[in-house]
Amino acid sequence: MIERHIDFTTNSAGLTLRLLGGWRLTHGEEEISTTTTMRRLLAALALHGPTHRGAAATRLWPDSPPRQAAGSLRELLWRTRQAHPDLLRVSRESVAIGPLVRVDVPELRSAVRALSARRSGEMPGSGLLTAGELLPGWTEPWVEAEREQLRQLQLVGLELLADRRLAEQSPAEALPIAMAAAAAEPLRESAQRMIVRAHLAMGNYSQAVVQFERYSDRLDDELGVRPSREFAELLRRRAREGYEPVAFPAQPTSTTRSRVDARVPVAVDF
Repeated sequence: MIERHIDFTTNSAGLTLRLLGGWRLTHGEEEISTTTTMRRLLAALALHGPTHRGAAATRLWPDSPPRQAAGSLRELLWRTRQAHPDLLRVSRESVAIGPLVRVDVPELRSAVRALSARRSGEMPGSGLLTAGELLPGWTEPWVEAEREQLRQLQLVGLELLADRRLAEQSPAEALPIAMAAAAAEPLRESAQRMIVRAHLAMGNYSQAVVQFERYSDRLDDELGVRPSREFAELLRRRAREGYEPVAFPAQPTSTTRSRVDARVPVAVDF
């Protein structure tokens, strides 16, 4: 179901650089051939924005003398612009990604900002939240420093998107989004709590309790701690309110009701 939320598409009229989930540089539907050093240059500029030429040379050739690194950069800039003239914007002092190049990382950041601000209208860039990690397999320190930050940003975005779906009374859409966040980081309580909220919104009280118990057991096994009291209170509160499905009219049988209610003190007791 999560595929329904993926809306990242290439810009058929221009250049698209994809860094999340793996490198891909295309012009329309055609992939642009690049060398390893070209990729490092373009990725660095995409992640860090316009860069002084000396800093770019040092980042790419940290072990070379400054004059030699500057010469290597000049040759690289020429070769990159030969690959496509709009890839770079170059001045005497700095170098940047060309303004016509669409890059997924800034779009991810923009999408999460929009979700955080609760802007109304069309849901932004949700596919970027499940696009994968930044440049998998790259070991450059400047890539690794960004990778974890962007992974956390994707998790936050998934939780914000699931919360938006719940607010729109669409728990069936919120559930796979929350599960995607939990799959990426199983011990993340905020993601687990979102799954439980979605189950409760659909009236699946027994599944909400099972989800809580599984998470509680795993947390205890791996970290020796329990879920927060706020998380447990989510189930306690629903138990006190009674079993009233939100999304579906069907009511549980009396047998199911008694079995589920009987488990509540065990499921959330500290």
